[in-house]
Amino acid sequence: MKTKMLLLSLLFTFFSCKEEYNSPKLDQEVLFQTEYINYAWGYQHHGLMIDSTGRVWSFHLPEKWNFADNNGYISLEDMKDNYYQTELTSITINKDTLQKYYSKLTKAAYGDLSEPKTEMFDAGSTSFSGFIYHPKTKKYKEVLIRQIGDVYIENKSIEAMQIYNWLISLKPQDQ
Repeated sequence: MKTKMLLLSLLFTFFSCKEEYNSPKLDQEVLFQTEYINYAWGYQHHGLMIDSTGRVWSFHLPEKWNFADNNGYISLEDMKDNYYQTELTSITINKDTLQKYYSKLTKAAYGDLSEPKTEMFDAGSTSFSGFIYHPKTKKYKEVLIRQIGDVYIENKSIEAMQIYNWLISLKPQDQ
Protein backbone atom coordinates (compact mmCIF):
# COMPACT_ATOMS: atom_id res chain seq x y z
CA MET A 1 0.00 0.00 0.00
CA LYS A 2 2.83 2.41 0.86
CA THR A 3 4.47 1.62 -2.47
CA LYS A 4 1.27 2.45 -4.34
CA MET A 5 0.88 5.72 -2.43
CA LEU A 6 4.49 6.64 -3.16
CA LEU A 7 4.05 5.83 -6.84
CA LEU A 8 0.87 7.91 -7.00
CA SER A 9 2.63 10.80 -5.26
CA LEU A 10 5.51 10.64 -7.71
CA LEU A 11 3.15 10.55 -10.68
CA PHE A 12 1.17 13.50 -9.33
CA THR A 13 4.38 15.46 -8.77
CA PHE A 14 5.66 14.62 -12.25
CA PHE A 15 2.48 15.72 -14.00
CA SER A 16 2.03 18.83 -11.90
CA CYS A 17 5.56 19.96 -12.85
CA LYS A 18 4.62 19.96 -16.53
CA GLU A 19 2.92 23.33 -16.17
CA GLU A 20 3.56 24.43 -19.69
CA TYR A 21 1.14 21.97 -21.22
CA ASN A 22 -1.54 21.69 -18.55
CA SER A 23 -5.04 22.52 -19.78
CA PRO A 24 -4.70 25.88 -21.46
CA LYS A 25 -7.28 28.50 -20.57
CA LEU A 26 -8.47 31.42 -22.60
CA ASP A 27 -6.80 33.89 -20.23
CA GLN A 28 -4.04 35.07 -22.54
CA GLU A 29 -4.08 37.65 -25.32
CA VAL A 30 -3.01 35.65 -28.39
CA LEU A 31 -4.08 32.03 -29.00
CA PHE A 32 -3.36 31.24 -32.66
CA GLN A 33 -1.48 32.69 -35.59
CA THR A 34 -1.05 32.06 -39.29
CA GLU A 35 1.89 33.74 -40.95
CA TYR A 36 3.17 33.92 -44.52
CA ILE A 37 6.72 35.06 -45.29
CA ASN A 38 8.49 35.20 -48.62
CA TYR A 39 11.82 36.86 -49.42
CA ALA A 40 11.88 35.92 -53.11
CA TRP A 41 10.79 38.47 -55.71
CA GLY A 42 10.15 41.13 -53.09
CA TYR A 43 9.51 40.82 -49.38
CA GLN A 44 6.07 39.65 -48.28
CA HIS A 45 4.89 39.16 -44.71
CA HIS A 46 1.24 38.89 -43.66
CA GLY A 47 -1.07 36.79 -41.57
CA LEU A 48 -3.72 36.51 -38.89
CA MET A 49 -3.78 36.42 -35.10
CA ILE A 50 -6.69 35.13 -33.04
CA ASP A 51 -7.17 36.57 -29.58
CA SER A 52 -8.87 35.12 -26.54
CA THR A 53 -12.16 36.88 -27.24
CA GLY A 54 -12.45 35.25 -30.67
CA ARG A 55 -11.55 38.35 -32.64
CA VAL A 56 -9.36 37.76 -35.69
CA TRP A 57 -6.72 40.36 -36.47
CA SER A 58 -4.66 40.70 -39.65
CA PHE A 59 -1.21 42.08 -40.33
CA HIS A 60 0.48 43.06 -43.56
CA LEU A 61 4.14 44.08 -43.78
CA PRO A 62 4.50 44.93 -40.09
CA GLU A 63 7.19 47.49 -39.33
CA LYS A 64 9.13 45.41 -36.79
CA TRP A 65 7.98 41.84 -36.18
CA ASN A 66 9.19 39.78 -33.24
CA PHE A 67 9.68 36.08 -33.86
CA ALA A 68 9.91 33.25 -31.33
CA ASP A 69 13.44 32.35 -30.30
CA ASN A 70 15.18 29.08 -31.24
CA ASN A 71 13.40 27.33 -28.36
CA GLY A 72 9.99 28.53 -29.53
CA TYR A 73 9.47 31.23 -26.90
CA ILE A 74 8.41 34.83 -27.37
CA SER A 75 8.15 37.28 -24.50
CA LEU A 76 4.87 38.85 -23.46
CA GLU A 77 6.24 42.27 -24.42
CA ASP A 78 7.30 41.12 -27.90
CA MET A 79 3.95 39.41 -28.47
CA LYS A 80 2.15 42.61 -27.47
CA ASP A 81 4.33 44.58 -29.90
CA ASN A 82 3.25 42.19 -32.67
CA TYR A 83 -0.39 42.30 -31.62
CA TYR A 84 -0.42 46.12 -31.69
CA GLN A 85 0.58 45.99 -35.37
CA THR A 86 -2.60 44.18 -36.38
CA GLU A 87 -5.97 45.37 -37.64
CA LEU A 88 -9.35 43.94 -36.74
CA THR A 89 -11.03 41.82 -39.43
CA SER A 90 -14.71 41.02 -39.79
CA ILE A 91 -14.08 37.41 -38.68
CA THR A 92 -15.15 36.49 -35.15
CA ILE A 93 -15.01 33.04 -33.61
CA ASN A 94 -17.54 32.06 -30.97
CA LYS A 95 -16.20 31.17 -27.53
CA ASP A 96 -17.20 27.47 -27.70
CA THR A 97 -15.40 26.93 -31.00
CA LEU A 98 -12.35 28.81 -29.76
CA GLN A 99 -12.23 26.75 -26.55
CA LYS A 100 -12.71 23.52 -28.52
CA TYR A 101 -9.65 24.11 -30.70
CA TYR A 102 -7.54 25.78 -28.05
CA SER A 103 -8.04 22.83 -25.70
CA LYS A 104 -6.52 20.59 -28.40
CA LEU A 105 -3.29 22.59 -28.24
CA THR A 106 -2.15 20.79 -25.07
CA LYS A 107 -1.91 17.45 -26.87
CA ALA A 108 -0.61 19.06 -30.06
CA ALA A 109 2.27 20.49 -28.00
CA TYR A 110 3.45 16.92 -27.43
CA GLY A 111 3.10 15.98 -31.11
CA ASP A 112 6.17 14.82 -33.00
CA LEU A 113 7.26 17.06 -35.84
CA SER A 114 8.15 15.61 -39.22
CA GLU A 115 11.61 16.21 -40.60
CA PRO A 116 11.69 19.43 -42.64
CA LYS A 117 11.23 18.59 -46.32
CA THR A 118 11.97 20.95 -49.19
CA GLU A 119 8.93 20.99 -51.46
CA MET A 120 9.10 24.26 -53.40
CA PHE A 121 11.44 27.08 -54.26
CA ASP A 122 10.70 30.81 -53.97
CA ALA A 123 7.13 30.15 -52.78
CA GLY A 124 7.80 31.32 -49.24
CA SER A 125 6.28 29.58 -46.27
CA THR A 126 3.09 29.71 -44.27
CA SER A 127 3.18 28.68 -40.62
CA PHE A 128 0.17 27.73 -38.53
CA SER A 129 0.80 27.97 -34.79
CA GLY A 130 -0.85 28.09 -31.40
CA PHE A 131 0.54 29.67 -28.25
CA ILE A 132 0.53 28.60 -24.62
CA TYR A 133 1.29 31.42 -22.20
CA HIS A 134 3.43 30.86 -19.08
CA PRO A 135 2.61 33.56 -16.50
CA LYS A 136 5.66 32.76 -14.33
CA THR A 137 8.14 33.48 -17.13
CA LYS A 138 5.88 35.95 -18.97
CA LYS A 139 6.54 34.10 -22.20
CA TYR A 140 4.46 32.41 -24.85
CA LYS A 141 5.47 28.97 -26.09
CA GLU A 142 4.80 28.58 -29.80
CA VAL A 143 3.35 25.21 -30.82
CA LEU A 144 3.92 24.58 -34.51
CA ILE A 145 0.86 23.01 -36.08
CA ARG A 146 2.11 22.91 -39.66
CA GLN A 147 4.38 24.76 -42.07
CA ILE A 148 3.77 24.63 -45.81
CA GLY A 149 5.48 26.13 -48.84
CA ASP A 150 9.21 25.95 -49.51
CA VAL A 151 9.75 23.73 -46.48
CA TYR A 152 7.07 21.39 -45.18
CA ILE A 153 6.90 20.48 -41.47
CA GLU A 154 3.94 18.70 -39.94
CA ASN A 155 2.98 18.21 -36.33
CA LYS A 156 1.90 14.57 -36.46
CA SER A 157 -0.67 14.68 -33.64
CA ILE A 158 -4.33 14.21 -34.49
CA GLU A 159 -5.12 17.38 -32.55
CA ALA A 160 -2.68 19.40 -34.69
CA MET A 161 -4.36 18.09 -37.85
CA GLN A 162 -7.75 19.16 -36.48
CA ILE A 163 -6.45 22.62 -35.54
CA TYR A 164 -4.81 22.99 -38.96
CA ASN A 165 -8.04 22.13 -40.80
CA TRP A 166 -9.88 24.69 -38.70
CA LEU A 167 -7.24 27.42 -39.19
CA ILE A 168 -7.14 27.06 -42.97
CA SER A 169 -10.90 27.54 -43.06
CA LEU A 170 -10.37 31.01 -41.52
CA LYS A 171 -7.75 32.14 -44.02
CA PRO A 172 -8.93 35.10 -46.10
CA GLN A 173 -9.09 34.44 -49.84
CA ASP A 174 -6.39 36.99 -50.72
CA GLN A 175 -3.69 35.39 -48.57
